[in-house]
Amino acid sequence: MSAEYATPGTVYIVGAGPGDPGLLTLKGLRYLREADVVLYDDLLDSRLLDLVPNTCEQIAVGKRGGRKSPSQDAIHALLVDRARQGHVVVRLKGGDPFIFGRGGEEALHLRQAGIPFEIVSGVSAASGVLAYAGIPLTHRGIASAALLVTGNEDPAKPDATIDWDQLAAFDGTLVIFMAVRKLASICQHLVARGRSASTPAAAIEWGTWPDQRTVVADLQLLPDRAVAQQIRSPALIAIGPVVALRQELNWFENKPLFGRRLLVTRSREQAGPLQQRLEAEGAAVSTLPLLHIGPPDDWTAVDAAQDRLKDAAWVVFTSPNSVAFFCDRLYQRGLDARAFVHTRIAAVGLATAAALRQQGLVPDLVPLRQSQAALASAFAAFDVAGQEILLPASSIGRTELADTLAARGAQVHHLTTYVNRLPDQVELPAALAENKLDLIVFASPSSVHNFHQVLGPERAEAVFARTHIACIGPTTAEAVRQLGFAVHVQPSESSIPALVQAIIAFYAP
Repeated sequence: MSAEYATPGTVYIVGAGPGDPGLLTLKGLRYLREADVVLYDDLLDSRLLDLVPNTCEQIAVGKRGGRKSPSQDAIHALLVDRARQGHVVVRLKGGDPFIFGRGGEEALHLRQAGIPFEIVSGVSAASGVLAYAGIPLTHRGIASAALLVTGNEDPAKPDATIDWDQLAAFDGTLVIFMAVRKLASICQHLVARGRSASTPAAAIEWGTWPDQRTVVADLQLLPDRAVAQQIRSPALIAIGPVVALRQELNWFENKPLFGRRLLVTRSREQAGPLQQRLEAEGAAVSTLPLLHIGPPDDWTAVDAAQDRLKDAAWVVFTSPNSVAFFCDRLYQRGLDARAFVHTRIAAVGLATAAALRQQGLVPDLVPLRQSQAALASAFAAFDVAGQEILLPASSIGRTELADTLAARGAQVHHLTTYVNRLPDQVELPAALAENKLDLIVFASPSSVHNFHQVLGPERAEAVFARTHIACIGPTTAEAVRQLGFAVHVQPSESSIPALVQAIIAFYAP
């Protein structure tokens, strides 16, 4: 593939940050987008792999205790082999490659093999995880220095490679990696060598991830508290006076949806904006694409309508998808926005209006509330009797608006502009399979019916019985109720921002 930034035959050792994919650097993103091969570690957000090209070879080389993993020599051999084949190779590592990441070892091997390489620094867990726990690594007047050490060896060993006596005397911030299994021994040793037993300390599990958990206690009490809270690896230990600032600086775990597990059932193409907004509020979001949106099998009716667009009084768009597919077809056929010169345009809401403006079209009618019922009411100001109205929509678009306009004498033509199909393969996310969801979000009646179909009536009933349900609008909510289940969250208007705010309000204390 042609590369704008990357050089074929080069290995880019990229730090992915401690967990949150938003902490990936822009440079790392550029190289991932151009990668021919990516060798990736464990404990990386899978969405990072969505950034690579479809043709990219993805090789898992992560090491986990108690599980068979590739040797470091095998990883070295893979890097050299793929680079010598002339590929752009990305070695994707958690945190920063040069901070307990063995990035130096891999770079030295590449140098000895004559393979060009580049190091792309990442956000280290030492700074990123502490920041997400509300603990500054340094702070004026409290800690002017920080030490990063590994905690995977017992400090009581006579031949310990780390001088724990000196660390006990260190009055800055001590950050200990890979220390959960040796935590009791480490804390006891530090106290025994002179570190105050009342020094604030924290254990942070899954730092920067939606599953983040933080336990804070005095140094001598931290091991027992960590055991009581079942803190497991991956976890980071922070010791020092800066830990006390967490009480005021704990921003991440105080987000309104922090700790809530949500499932979004929108199509893969449309899940992004809703998922991003929910994650910005602290939710752990899984996706289950239940709709594949594509063009109709037959464009004949749409083409005929576009050819006589000048004869239509109105074109009414009820979703951004209807705009995208209708306009794409218009442009494919050599027409453009001038085709609407004699025709008024209506949009069901702000999102659809924004989609029209992106096409260079300004709607003449947008209701204050985003729903087909509100749009039907807004048409009360216009005499539509005898007028031709085009309604581009999905193959299963609802008929309430069409029926209302037809009842007032309009000639309404429903145009199948796109179709909603069940994806060929549906893989249930772990949170759903393990019954760990708090809320399922539906944005269309199709997703409700497809969810019921994919899980089967019995399993769907069990899921609905123990999980809250959110629906973007009244039509979707009615589809849930027709199946005999309750809707717990429904915004006053059918939009993503309103839906997110309604979910926040539902879970507000």
